[in-house]
Amino acid sequence: MSLLKRKELASLKNCFYLTRTFLCYSSMQTQQRQLAAILFTDIVGYTALMQVNEEEAVALIKHYSAALNRVVGLYNGNILNYYGDGSLCTFPNLMDAMNAAMALQKELQSAPAVPLRIGLHLGEVFFEEEKALGDSINIASRIQSLGQANTILFSKDIFDKIRNQPAFKSVSLGTFEFKNVGDPMEVFALANEGLVIPKREDMSGKLKSDLSKKKKTIQRNFIITTSALILLIAGIFLYKKYFNKQNSPVEKSIAIIPFRNMSNDSRQEYFAEGMMDEILNHLYKIGGLKVISRTSSMAYKDSKKTSKEIANELGVGNLLEGSVQKEGDHIRIIVQLINGSTDQHLWAETYDRKFKDVFFIQSDIAQQIAAALKVKIDPDTKNRLEHIPTANTSAYNLYLLSKEKFLNGDHKSWKELLEKVIQLDPSFAPAYADLGFYWLANNDNVKQVLDSAHPLLKKAMNLDSNLSSAHSYMAYYHYWYKWDFKAAEKEWEKFFQLSPSGFWWVDYVDYLIADSRSSEALDFALKEFNRDKKDVGNWTQLAFSYYYMNQPDKALAILDSVSLIFKGSDVFWTKARVFIYLGKYQQVLDNLYKYFDMVPNDREVPRLQAWLAIAYFHTGRIAEAEKIVDRLQSLSQKSTAWSPAFHVALIYAMTGRTESAIQWLERGYKNHEVEMHWLKADRLFNSLHKDPRFQELLKKIGFE
Repeated sequence: MSLLKRKELASLKNCFYLTRTFLCYSSMQTQQRQLAAILFTDIVGYTALMQVNEEEAVALIKHYSAALNRVVGLYNGNILNYYGDGSLCTFPNLMDAMNAAMALQKELQSAPAVPLRIGLHLGEVFFEEEKALGDSINIASRIQSLGQANTILFSKDIFDKIRNQPAFKSVSLGTFEFKNVGDPMEVFALANEGLVIPKREDMSGKLKSDLSKKKKTIQRNFIITTSALILLIAGIFLYKKYFNKQNSPVEKSIAIIPFRNMSNDSRQEYFAEGMMDEILNHLYKIGGLKVISRTSSMAYKDSKKTSKEIANELGVGNLLEGSVQKEGDHIRIIVQLINGSTDQHLWAETYDRKFKDVFFIQSDIAQQIAAALKVKIDPDTKNRLEHIPTANTSAYNLYLLSKEKFLNGDHKSWKELLEKVIQLDPSFAPAYADLGFYWLANNDNVKQVLDSAHPLLKKAMNLDSNLSSAHSYMAYYHYWYKWDFKAAEKEWEKFFQLSPSGFWWVDYVDYLIADSRSSEALDFALKEFNRDKKDVGNWTQLAFSYYYMNQPDKALAILDSVSLIFKGSDVFWTKARVFIYLGKYQQVLDNLYKYFDMVPNDREVPRLQAWLAIAYFHTGRIAEAEKIVDRLQSLSQKSTAWSPAFHVALIYAMTGRTESAIQWLERGYKNHEVEMHWLKADRLFNSLHKDPRFQELLKKIGFE
């Protein structure tokens, strides 16, 4: 190409670029751009109605047009375009647009009711030749297309700006892939009273092609199926790893198989079980022993399995078996210590004694077991093993009966029997401790607890400073009711000193979690779990600890294993807790329903009611959620049982209503609701952590 032709070509290119720049500049001069809240409306089914009943259709459109003009003008908006049975409107600010949408839907419910759907979005609008254009208008139109009669749908851009506005209640409907919109978009529904929340399965609109959706559905189903298979495999792996394998017996480990009641009176069963419990309590005092809890051992009551099978399943080297017979003032207790691997009898004894010698029998059995297993007992421990709590056998007999009432859930009889025990022997420390715990466990009135529990626990400790149960109960008192974690820590330290082989480690885990010491909590949970894998509580507590370490997948894998191994209720409410955190609200409902089927009396527990309300809210069942809120608010005026104000705050925090959440937390603090001690640790309050009022509440409670 010659130099002249090159210059001519360059000149032509320059002319083209100059012409294009001029045209673009001229076009920009004719365009007006503005940021606005965009509102799209459409009357559902109008075209079909026009064909069937033209007169009714005309009445609807007149009602709609009159209301639209009045409401849009009232809220400073502009009607840019009419589309037959729909319209495009803009508003200078979001609050005006939202209020206009609600007012319009409310007005159109009067006769003749107009089945209107509304879609909203925030973005830039520009005008060219009197036409409103822009991606934001396209998005608002597509959001509106998903709606049904009497719905107001909007984008996440709007949700982010109104989530802390108490006047607006929102529900996420999930993400959608719209035609000619690049990325999937999350869509929300306004959930205020009188509005409809569409169900995901009933929604359709300007979405990407069915072929694309089918492909994604297949992919999603594949992922779900694969995930379920992975969880099942993980569950089976955990089952085989932790439960169904041959456990290595530990030489200095023992489980007590429930004693047989050999009395002619079946009502003496409480005494046989009481002897088992009291000997367990003595063994807990001996350091260097691994002792399986009552919960796990009770599964083998009247079992036909061999000693070797039971020891293997419990993961212990030794078993204590026995029988108890009580006739009037005479007792006969036969016990035998068996090596679980060899079925060899290591030691056996028959005690024919008066009832007043029962404490000697318990102490002697514990010391004989320690000697047979070559576990050294220091002098202080020996003194505690040989301590006689009461000389009144009638008081002690009632005390054992009271424990049966407690284990059977008859708390009224439990309390009454303990009061009779104290009347018979005002110096019997364990009765004072247990009665103090009764008030801690039946916390209908915080003031009554503070007035009743503490004096009883102090009395027990004054009578017997080495009573380990009194120290564990006092630890509860300090961190549940006084929110004093340092005082609680001292009580736990004393408890572990007095009962080094005790089973209260799992409750210590709760204390550590509440104090936001999650890593320590996980260590203790693993320790308890490895000691006794037959106790479903140890599994669920371990899952709970992983949850608080922000490892929900591990928590769910453990809980899936629990479902394979046990048939208990704990797994369902623990799963519900994890699923709330993960935002999987249908799974929350599924697990709560299963729990309520097993434990119907817990349906009204505020904690579970709150979880139910949160799940209802996020699955579009707003009316049911609000009923629960109303009920809990009413309860907070009458009682502090199970912390209703705290759980109202939880519902508000999980549904984006920060102001209301803070207000109800302040009420919970004022009422001294016990579950306020969870405030720092509870992950469901994460959305409030940056609020200075929330931080101030933590300081008031005593968290550093």
